[in-house]
Order: sequence, then structure tokens, then C-alpha cells
Amino acid sequence: MRITLILLLVMFVSHIAWPQDEPDWKKLEAYYKLLEENNKFMGGVAIYKGEKRLFEYYAGFSSVEKSKRANYQTRYRIGSVTELFTAALVFQLIEEGQLTLDTKLSDYYPEITNSNKITISNLLNHRSGLHNYTSDDTYLNQMNKSWRKNELMWLITDFPIDFEPNEKACYSNTNYLLLGFIIEHITEESYSKLVEKHISKPNMMMGTRYGGVINTSMYGAHSYVFQNKQWEQMNQTDISLARGAGGLISTPRDLNVFAQLLFQNRIVNEVSLDSMLSFQDGYGRGVFEYTLDDEIAWGHNGSIDGFQSHVSYFPADSISISVLGNGMNCTLNEVITTALNALCRKAYKLPKFGSRIVEVSMEVLSKLEGNYYSDSYPERISLVIKDNKLYAQTSGYKAYPLTAYENGSFRFEPVGIEIQFKAGVYSLVFDEFVLKQRGAEFKFIKE
Repeated sequence: MRITLILLLVMFVSHIAWPQDEPDWKKLEAYYKLLEENNKFMGGVAIYKGEKRLFEYYAGFSSVEKSKRANYQTRYRIGSVTELFTAALVFQLIEEGQLTLDTKLSDYYPEITNSNKITISNLLNHRSGLHNYTSDDTYLNQMNKSWRKNELMWLITDFPIDFEPNEKACYSNTNYLLLGFIIEHITEESYSKLVEKHISKPNMMMGTRYGGVINTSMYGAHSYVFQNKQWEQMNQTDISLARGAGGLISTPRDLNVFAQLLFQNRIVNEVSLDSMLSFQDGYGRGVFEYTLDDEIAWGHNGSIDGFQSHVSYFPADSISISVLGNGMNCTLNEVITTALNALCRKAYKLPKFGSRIVEVSMEVLSKLEGNYYSDSYPERISLVIKDNKLYAQTSGYKAYPLTAYENGSFRFEPVGIEIQFKAGVYSLVFDEFVLKQRGAEFKFIKE
């Protein structure tokens, strides 16, 4: 599930080359400890080479309210990383002859527009043209509601198409919601049971299953956003809304095991894996490809509520990495690339945290409210006050809270966004700001 402002695809900067001597894991531990101590990251990181676990670190709490610290048993919601599992189940059915890549969506759901043109392959590689239901206002406004299958079908059937099938690729969780329904229809078993029966149980991935109401006594983790100088628990999306597009929970260890097995032809066969790894316009069938100089990695990202997740596998060295965060006050990219730099013996610096969080009066915040546009940025940004706090929002996305720092800076650090107002000696210049995002800067002016 992609619920944050930015659809985050991690682009690594390091080149994987297995070092002859042992990486400096103590320095990497110090890095994650610094993030933890400065309220930048809560979650788990694990790195494997084949079946060997090279590194593991758990930061923060699965439950802040109960002071319950995270550990290797903690289960995090993994969002769209679920789609790797859904794709694997689809290919298992193809191997059994119960489905083909050319099977039409109309064989199961003829009521959906263009279903007679949309194939299983189109759903797998996001070339269906079906509108993304998780970016629709109905979804965003009813994330806590329990949804029946027929209600979800009514919802997506009413959407207009975004483009004709196979015209191009565009990410849509609707594709994997439908794939989850299709494999349930064929097998006459629940998605939950299928994951357990065909992936989790045979491979001893006991921390991986279909989610539900979060229960910290059963190793579940809540998700958090850092605001008002503390970690505040986020509302839970009802998992009935996520299903085959984002309904699973897992652990960093389990995701490494899954990646190692999947990309070594031990969950699907070689023909199926080759098909999954057939990329067009940057999309595979359930898999994304990341280019690292002259090497590649395969994997997936995810996000749901305050959870962010990533798993990737480097076939040249049989190295995998997984990151599961339930409190991200820094970018997922930072967490991953630092681990890869350590693994490859690349130079990196331990961060210094100098900027102070400040309180901004309601009088000042009210002057910042409004709609802002940029000639060089595709979306307008609205700044609004909710519950005495400043939020930013673009069309079709959930509003996200901004933390105020000294010198006119407002940040949403989980995706590395900073809104910088020009600070005078005694006040801010209210009618314009600079959006800083992944090294780029965009000037916005109030309408």
C-alpha cells in the first residue's frame, strides 16, 4: 500500500562488492543507535548472505505506550511488499495450470471496465489502466472501516480507467487487490490460508502471516509519527482494505528468508522467476529492479499507516537486506544506503543532529495556511491547520504533519521533505517557501 505523499522507490548509491574482510558492524550499530536516540527511527534491519545472517539491529519500541521494545520477534505491517507474496502465489497457480499470464480479468470480474482486454500479466506489471483505489478519497476517508469483498468490488468498479490496457505502466494497488481475489476464487481458500500453506509454514517463516488488529502481546508493532516532541501512535488501517495488496505482517528475518528463497527458484520455478523478472517501463511482475552501477537488485517497497518497508536481493552475491520501520523520522533511503555502505566498506559519516524543534504560535501558523503553486513542480501543495498543527497535502494523498524547526524550517522526515520559509530577524516571510526534496529545490508561491 502506498499511502505517503511520495511513492518511494529506493535508489541505492553503493556498488555491491563482497569485501574480503569483515565490515565494521559496530559502526553500523552506532549509526542506528544514534537514529534511535534522536527519535529518527524505530524498526528492524537485517542483512543476509545466503542463509547466513550478517547483521541485525532493532531500534525503539513495538509499543511506546507499554514501553515494549522491538526485537527479532516483532511483527510489522509490510504494506506493498505483500505484492511479492501475491505474485508468487499467482505464479504457483500458473505452474499448476490453473491460470495463465494471458487469462483475461473478464473470466472472473466481467463487470470491471476493460476486463475483456486486461490480462493477468497486465495486473502483475501494473499495465491494466485500473485506477489506484488507495489514492481515492473514499479510501482515504474510510481507512478504519471493515470492508467486505463486495464493497471493495463496488468501489473499484465505479472508477473510470486511467489508460487503456498495456498502453503504459502506472502503479496501482487495485491490480493486486484483484489478484488476491482471483487466487481465492480459483483455490476456494482465503488469502490468509494460502500464504500460510504455500509460503510461511513450509519455509518456517513463523512471523509472516495475514494481519489483523494489532496485538502487541502477540509480537505486533504499532506505528508512530514523531510530533509534538514525542512518538504518537497512528490509527490502524483495517486490514480488510489491504488484502493481497498490503495485508501481510512479517519480520526482518522472515523477509530475508523469503527473498533468498524466491530469487533462488525455491518458491517458484525458474520459468516463473524469469517471467517475474521480465521488466517493462521499470516494472516487473510483482518485482521492481534497482540498478547499482553495473549490478542489479530485485525487491519491493511498501508503506501503510506509519509503517515503511523494504526488501531487496542482490543476485551477484546472494545478499539480501530488509528494513521494517514502525516509526520513520528519517528517510527509508538513508536507513538502507547506510547499511549497504557499511556492507561494501564504503565511507559514511555518523550523523549529527543539531537543529532544534521549536514551538510556533497559532497566530504564525494561521498565516502559513493556504494553497501554494510552483512553475517547476507538478503538484500544488496545501498547508492546513489540524488539531493545532500544520499539515501539508497534495491532491489524492493523505495530509502529513510538519514538524517545526528553528529558522523557518518545517519537515516531514519520513520521506525527506523540508518546507523552508525565509526567516527574518523576528518573523517569517509568509507568502512563499522552498520545497527541498532529495537534493532538489522548488520555489512555491501562495495563490
